Order: sequence, then structure tokens, then C-alpha cells
Amino acid sequence: MDRLAEMNQGAKWYVYERPFRHIRAEHVFRETIYRRVEGAFLALRDNRDLNSGNEAGFRKSGSTYDALIFPMSQQFASGFAPLFERRWTNFLANLLNLPAFEHIDGALHHIPVNSRSGWIHNDFCSGWFNADATGDVVFPDRRNCEYFTGTPKSADVTPKEFVRAATMIFYLQNDEWKEGCGGETVLYPSSRPGRGDACPVPPLSNSLLLFECSPHSYHALLGNPGCPRNSIILWLHCSVENAETRWGRAFTRRKAR
Repeated sequence: MDRLAEMNQGAKWYVYERPFRHIRAEHVFRETIYRRVEGAFLALRDNRDLNSGNEAGFRKSGSTYDALIFPMSQQFASGFAPLFERRWTNFLANLLNLPAFEHIDGALHHIPVNSRSGWIHNDFCSGWFNADATGDVVFPDRRNCEYFTGTPKSADVTPKEFVRAATMIFYLQNDEWKEGCGGETVLYPSSRPGRGDACPVPPLSNSLLLFECSPHSYHALLGNPGCPRNSIILWLHCSVENAETRWGRAFTRRKAR
């Protein structure tokens, strides 16, 4: 496996087959790179001006999910290199035996202590991008197009549907975490808890979880009574035709409004 220069040569990588195929890695980046990425995360998380009355700041996504989420965009992506760069997304796609994709989405997640557990879901859904956008990587333009519905907010935007192909969760700033604190990403064999063995993935700093989005990639956040949890999410997106070739029409589709 060819690794990027920023990666720790002593990183440990593991492939698991249950409850669905996924990859985990520990000590992913060299210390200097990890601390730089961590610093960029903290700078945004702790920026009061950015997070006060600004829809681009850390916000709850709904009343049933306690996570504070900062949507990633091209404006902030460079501070997290190489995570949102094409060479990194190509690396992840290669690990999963997927073709390279330029359409991506991402977010910073801060889970305050004593947050509730999330719902079980598979991430396998449509997302809408501006069809005219180009670049090594292309982020959804949420200012002009609704990501989950394709609703245009500007006459200059042509929404185009893509499908989430892979999910990466990079854990950081969780040095206080220990078993019993909660905040794990739990992988499930079914959409219903209790049907088969669940697999908790600990949110260790400088570690990651990677899996292909599929009809059975069920997972959820576990509530965290012990300490906060922080992570960076990255989604790779493929074309609708690519998703249908691999999975049929099993993904959640939405018509543009």
C-alpha cells in the first residue's frame, strides 16, 4: 500500500469483515501533521464569532441529534490537508477497491458530553451538487443548492444527483477518552438493534474508520456520558449510474424540487 508522505509509517491498519466490511487505522498521521489538523479543528470549534449567528458555524442538525456539526467547504478545507485533497480521497477509494471520485462532502463533529445516542442509519443516500462545478475535488454548494433535496437557491445552479459511496470518520482531540466514556461509532448487522452482534469502534485520537456506503452499512453514535467526542467526516460520492450498477436502486433517492 503506497502511503502519503503525511502518514505515520508505523500506522496500524486492519480490515474487518463483520458486521460488514470496514477498515480501521491507528496512529494515522505523523505527529506534526496530526497536531496541525487538530489545531485547525479547534480553531473553528472555539471561534465564538464564527459560531454565533452564522449558519456556517457549528450547529445542531435537528432536535433528535445532539451533535454540533460544522459543514466543510472549499473555504476551510486546506487547513485540514491532506484529508480533503484528491490524493487522499484517491487513497481511500483505492483501499475500498472503488474508482476515484471527485465529488465529496465533509463535516466537523463535536459531541458534547452527555449527548444522546444517534439513530441507526447506513449513509447510503443521494446528495446534490452543482453540475457545473469543477475541480480536483468538488464540495456541495449549500448556499445555492440544498444537498439532500436538490432544491436550487439560485437560477445559476443546475442541481445534479450523486450518491454517497464511502464514509471516513477521523477521530481527533479525544485524548481523555477511555472505555466506558461512550462516543463509539457502533456498527450493526441490521437496522434493528439486538439482531446480531454490534461492533463498537473507539474514537481514539489520530485513528480512523472507513467503509463503503451500502444498503447494509448500518452504524450509529453511542451516547457519551464520560467525555466529549470530536471527529472529522468525509464522504466520497459516485454517480447514480455507478451506484445502481453496484447496488441496484437500494439507496434513498430524492427528486429535485
